[in-house]
Amino acid sequence: MAFYPWEKRAAVPQDSLPEVSRPLNIIRPVPKLSPYFSLLFCTLFLSGCLPKGDATDPRVILISIDGLRADIFLDPTANGFTENDLPSLRRMASEGAHIKEVTTVFPSHTFPAHTSMVTGRLPFEHGISHNHLFDPARNFEPWYWWADSLKVPTVFHLAQEKGLITASTPWPVSVSGPFDYNIPEIEPMSGQTLSTLDLVRRHDRPSKLIEYFAFFGGLSSSAESTHGFQRDLNLHHIFKTIFRKTLPHLTGYHIIQTDDVQHKHGRHHESVKEAFVFADSLIGSVMAMISDLNQWPATTLIVTGDHGHVDHHTDIRLNALFEQEGLLTIQDGGITEWDAVAHPAGGSAFIRLKNPTDATVREKVVSIFEDVPWGTLLAAKKVPPALNGYGETDFVLLAEAGYNFPGELVQPFVFQHSGGGHGGDPRNPQLKTTLFAVGRGIEKGTVVDSSHTTQTAALIANLLDLPLDSQQPAPPVLEQSFLTASKRE
Repeated sequence: MAFYPWEKRAAVPQDSLPEVSRPLNIIRPVPKLSPYFSLLFCTLFLSGCLPKGDATDPRVILISIDGLRADIFLDPTANGFTENDLPSLRRMASEGAHIKEVTTVFPSHTFPAHTSMVTGRLPFEHGISHNHLFDPARNFEPWYWWADSLKVPTVFHLAQEKGLITASTPWPVSVSGPFDYNIPEIEPMSGQTLSTLDLVRRHDRPSKLIEYFAFFGGLSSSAESTHGFQRDLNLHHIFKTIFRKTLPHLTGYHIIQTDDVQHKHGRHHESVKEAFVFADSLIGSVMAMISDLNQWPATTLIVTGDHGHVDHHTDIRLNALFEQEGLLTIQDGGITEWDAVAHPAGGSAFIRLKNPTDATVREKVVSIFEDVPWGTLLAAKKVPPALNGYGETDFVLLAEAGYNFPGELVQPFVFQHSGGGHGGDPRNPQLKTTLFAVGRGIEKGTVVDSSHTTQTAALIANLLDLPLDSQQPAPPVLEQSFLTASKRE
């Protein structure tokens, strides 16, 4: 049986947690292993002595291209592309299925969306309600790196429980997760002296897996190795090597640079096109690998995104505003005392009151946001179902077009800053993503107008016969013969 942390962990009020008790910030001790052990592991990996799927077993590769926008394919010309710029994804559409628009979750952030993609649940249900933990004392810097924050099982848990081989190369919320092969997604916090590679070394699985790539692939702790295009190239090499040598039944693989460049430059910039063309070339390489291994009869390739992007010209630093209004105190880069605080999410923010029954503070918060041009305040009880994702909060603040809610605490609270972002209302067409699927079980030439990110989990569960507990049906992209055979089984 798989170990499910949510089955034994009691709920603890956030304010009662000591400063270092959250798992994201614990540097867990790992025994120092000898060079001999590292060499032994590399030998085992090279010789194929570690867990491996059978070549004829059904398998799914789930690739997320971060920030993959639906409108790039709906209207290529308006977004600076031509019909020939992304040939691998267009080949997937012609040989498999294409869902034109996939609505993401709220907040439309990377970690909540990826987790909904593999659980079939909304963020408040699966526990990853934001990229960052609610931790005002550290200005919300800690990320949801750790899988023990999950409240429900993912398809990776269900696959492992069924005895299938799983891999993350990498995947959000994967540290200590249900993976036989895991290059976890984790980065150091500000002030930490460990590098990204050092952190991966502490949490990879099997232990010392990353040493294989450091030894044979020249992977290093340099910034060039763990950022930008080179990071994604290194991760691509890791993904392909693990897949070739172990044939996992379910693999999650995250391409990141496409999101980074849109944050920096906005939606329409030559660097954005360059990043998507690069990502498309990685997809083409994956498809070629599947062909080389003669794996198409057994393999389903799914490529999707977690959210789109919107442009902004101005940042609104909400907690700097709250300090100015006397609602909180800032010291040493963190929030030390607060009556009201904002958990910023780019295109939205979640405002919480220390004492929700304090009518004076509540009225002051409402008055601050009356008639401002950059945001719309909604009381929690008036939030529509489409924005029911974050969970416990007193207010939801939606950014108006052109504005962004970042985490900076310094004045001025209104700061001119252009770029791209997400986190806002998932009904915004610019925040919609898309999905392509090809291979085993996928009906060739299928075009579907729309689906929801949570339905991707149901699709994977259907393909691997996993007992997913979700009300969401799989999108209608499966072959009728596959559905009929599944019902007979």
